[in-house]
Amino acid sequence: MWQRYSVAVRRLSFSSSQHQIKSKPIETISLPQLSSQDINSHEHQLAIADAIRPYHQSQTPLLLTNLNSKCDAIYFWRSIQYWQAAVPENTPVDVELGRSYNTGNRVSMKFGDYLDYLSKVTEQEEKDAEQQEEVAYLAQNELFAEVRNDIPTPHFCSDGSFNVGEGKLYHSMLWLGPRGTVSPLHYDPLDNLLMQIVGNKRVLLYPPDKGNGRDNNNSGSWHYAGLNGNQYNTSAVDVENPNFEEHPNFQSAPTPYECEIGPGDLLFIPSKWWHHVRSFSKWSASANVWWR
Repeated sequence: MWQRYSVAVRRLSFSSSQHQIKSKPIETISLPQLSSQDINSHEHQLAIADAIRPYHQSQTPLLLTNLNSKCDAIYFWRSIQYWQAAVPENTPVDVELGRSYNTGNRVSMKFGDYLDYLSKVTEQEEKDAEQQEEVAYLAQNELFAEVRNDIPTPHFCSDGSFNVGEGKLYHSMLWLGPRGTVSPLHYDPLDNLLMQIVGNKRVLLYPPDKGNGRDNNNSGSWHYAGLNGNQYNTSAVDVENPNFEEHPNFQSAPTPYECEIGPGDLLFIPSKWWHHVRSFSKWSASANVWWR
């Protein structure tokens, strides 16, 4: 069943030999972080809100480590058999063919078929260290109701009395995929809380630019990559291996924050902060919420 959806995509490379102007190594800044030990376990929801509030007010990213390390999702989501039992196999999902969600090749399929694919890909990787050429990324799907209670969403996302935004929760999303899947450089119009459950990801975060918004065609912006059909909040610049001939403005990009997120970690990404995310574990599962 899966074969009819498969498509060959180029292997992502960190080599810049194909560029006439050689890429420079990415210089980054460590992201501010707090651990679960820094947050008072008494009145847990209030303590989480108190910890994140100053960062929300200043619109500064924050990594909260191990905050969800004891939730049900940490134990259950790492088992593909659990997903098969929890979510009906005929549930429709949207899947990106390629390592990035903006490849433009998005198909609908049954969740059971996607799990079959993910199982086969991870089994193959255990036998062969070579990364798969054919990749499918279950990206930006609404979190299934059947597993929503496995992962606690901080109450401040839906309760304005915590004074971390207005308390308006818009979406809870799910991200599943094998090693090497990428969310390209983009920003979200809402505040974002990324919750890592299975595997590890690297995140690069760039501060907002004055051009953020519908005028992302500002040719003077560092993230400008031409009018090539991308979403207004997405840049085509490959931040890991930028081509400065095609995207000369990126040479003036601000130094990004960098962090690695693992199981149990939460990452607060303020509205309109540009970010790029790459998975580098055998497979990964994440959820996120957008709120205001």
